Amino acid sequence: MKNESTPRTAHRIIPLIHTITLLAFILALASGCRPSAPSPSPAALSLKTRIQANLALFIPELSESLHHKKYKKTKTILDIFYAEINGPGGSSPFSLALLDRHGVTITSRTQNSLSGSQNYGNYHVVSNVLQKKRAYTSSLYLQGGGKVYIICVPLLSGEKLTGVIIIGIDSEFMRQTGITESQFMSLDFNSPSNSTL
Repeated sequence: MKNESTPRTAHRIIPLIHTITLLAFILALASGCRPSAPSPSPAALSLKTRIQANLALFIPELSESLHHKKYKKTKTILDIFYAEINGPGGSSPFSLALLDRHGVTITSRTQNSLSGSQNYGNYHVVSNVLQKKRAYTSSLYLQGGGKVYIICVPLLSGEKLTGVIIIGIDSEFMRQTGITESQFMSLDFNSPSNSTL
């Protein structure tokens, strides 16, 4: 008695093997052709190092003073942070805003003083920081038509979120230093300065 099932099975399996091989080849080719994220420039890496050095210096004190509701001390720390990150000279490309654990402004330090408190808790980038307790970058259009680049960093006391610090970077400063928006957005402020991602 002839067993005809083997040739029929072979006829079904061979095209399937060819199809799988072809799909694997196409996927490998497609992933190789995808444009990679831009490598941060030396200027972008220098910016990351500058910001992270200041965060390392001031975040612990800010977190603790907020945790213990020492608002006068918190504002003093923010003044020193603002002076340090901007450095000497008349130009102040960096601004700071301090939010509580709900995203409401406690105080800010900018070239043009802002008054009143605003709730930024519903802004996508701030909402991510509040929920995930990780740093995020974004860009915002200002009412006057300008643009500001921001880094939102959680303030933690242990595992407890005490607030959020927002560092704003003037778009003119970014243009002068040659840092593109895509390079800025590729910087990961959750990783050490010597790492690009």
